[in-house]
Amino acid sequence: MLAGKVAVITGAGSGIGRATARRFAHEGATVIAADIDLENARETCKDLPNATAAQADVTRREDVEALVATHDRIDVYFNNAGVPARVKPLAELTREEWDRTLDVNLTALFVAAQVVAPKLKPGGLLLVTASIIANRPRPGLSAYVASKAGVVGLAKALATELAPDVRVNVINPGPANTPMLEGFGFATDPAQALPLKRLIEPEDIAGAAAYLASDDARAITGAVFNVDGGRDL
Repeated sequence: MLAGKVAVITGAGSGIGRATARRFAHEGATVIAADIDLENARETCKDLPNATAAQADVTRREDVEALVATHDRIDVYFNNAGVPARVKPLAELTREEWDRTLDVNLTALFVAAQVVAPKLKPGGLLLVTASIIANRPRPGLSAYVASKAGVVGLAKALATELAPDVRVNVINPGPANTPMLEGFGFATDPAQALPLKRLIEPEDIAGAAAYLASDDARAITGAVFNVDGGRDL
């Protein structure tokens, strides 16, 4: 389904990014698996066909420029890297925590859009991971909610501005079975808030990403795909 496509995937050292890199590679794409931790990115690429590990901090423009300079054209840029925010009252949230959350989760999409859009071939895809929490906020996560709601709004704006040459779509995961989940410090099992009563698996998100990156989704832009176990109902 993705044969011949070139895809850059950030946050590819674990979780959703790792599962997506593996799915894309097995479906025939050439994959640049980027992560701030190069060793984790290399582990992702182990035994994969046509996959290359790269180190990148998605908040740094020069790092993103280096990622897309690896090939003459890019078909898919999956802005997936993100950071959690530990549950805490608004009054205890520091400015440093706020800035870091917004920088990685939201500003990185702005940086990517400026750098990557000119490199995407006509019909190319800028894909971003947001979160169902943008629609269904939880208390104690103000910075995280703001960052993910901002991602959805920015992606929709980009979908109109970059059309018709570039498609822009969002995946909204529900609570996912990834290393990042522990970083929130939830007091109760978040799966119990989902109608399906199970965490989202990284492979669930990878499947949605593969569809959106395929030619079957060539008419889809500005979409927000919930892969959330029914959390948004």
